[in-house]
Amino acid sequence: MNESAIISELDLEIVNALQINPRAEWSRVADALGLSGPTVARRWQSLAEGRLAWITPSPGQRYLSAGWSAFIQLSSLPGESEELIRRLCAEPAFGTVSMVTGSHDVFMDCFASSHEELMDIITGSFPKLPGVTHREVVFVTKLYRQASEWRSGTLEPGRARQVSTQTKEAPAGYSPDRLDATLLEELAKDGRASWAELGAACNVSPQTARRRVERFLASGYITLRCDASTAANRGLREVTLMLNIPAQYVDDVGRYFAAQSNCRLSAQVLGTQNLVVTLWVRDYLEAQAFERELAQRAPGSSVISRQAVVRTYKRLGHLLDESGRSLSVVPLPLWREGSGRGVETPAGSGA
Repeated sequence: MNESAIISELDLEIVNALQINPRAEWSRVADALGLSGPTVARRWQSLAEGRLAWITPSPGQRYLSAGWSAFIQLSSLPGESEELIRRLCAEPAFGTVSMVTGSHDVFMDCFASSHEELMDIITGSFPKLPGVTHREVVFVTKLYRQASEWRSGTLEPGRARQVSTQTKEAPAGYSPDRLDATLLEELAKDGRASWAELGAACNVSPQTARRRVERFLASGYITLRCDASTAANRGLREVTLMLNIPAQYVDDVGRYFAAQSNCRLSAQVLGTQNLVVTLWVRDYLEAQAFERELAQRAPGSSVISRQAVVRTYKRLGHLLDESGRSLSVVPLPLWREGSGRGVETPAGSGA
């Protein structure tokens, strides 16, 4: 049985439901799908055990008010690429590592809980890596859309609304402590672990585990995300455009891309380019259509580079095989005790 046969339409609906609400009660997902709770739980367990789908912590919309992020592009010597990618995947700060087409060989994102930590990673990591011939770093300064907000659209809108969750009021400002960091590490292993399991792993009560997790999720700094193997993508291909937009248009263009259903990422950055957009397309020609629209919306814009993903070796801390199945996880340093800027009460995620 090939992998495409393993992920059924029902499985795709369950994955879509958990993209919308990653910790939704099985009974709620079941009601939306017209099934029983045990049936949905059993199907998800099969997907999880087969490493075909998983839920993991991810930067939230307000991540940049407390943490730091950058995109990094590397060029390397051909004979050193395999060892280079292995070393990059082992580094916790590098969340996603992909081989890409274009002028660079590797595209990745980097996360740190403080500016100093990010600078140490950027200045200290690369001289030790094999075969690197060129490096380009851009700092993320504003998020319009990130991958945790992407939805496959498998569920019809009415069913999708049945599993959606209401946004909770952000808590008053606070700084993360050791328990918050430990809970995040446990959620990286299993984003649907029960409150009892999380509490036992962290030596606290299930009620404390739930209260802490719900607090940092409500803050908007951290969210949870459902990812799946490439079989669930059903032919979608990942393309990233590096754009330079005139300053008076950059917010409008960033929001325009963020509103597109096939947009995985739209982020303002500081570098030669000022906007990075990642799209999942069925045909590479779709990227050209977006470029034509861009020329109309923001005269004077230019495309600095176009990249198609050849293979993703690591996605948000999860090491992947050739089929995109999760082999193991290297938890991201999204939130460490006493570090970062602290979670602020005002809305917005600008740096």
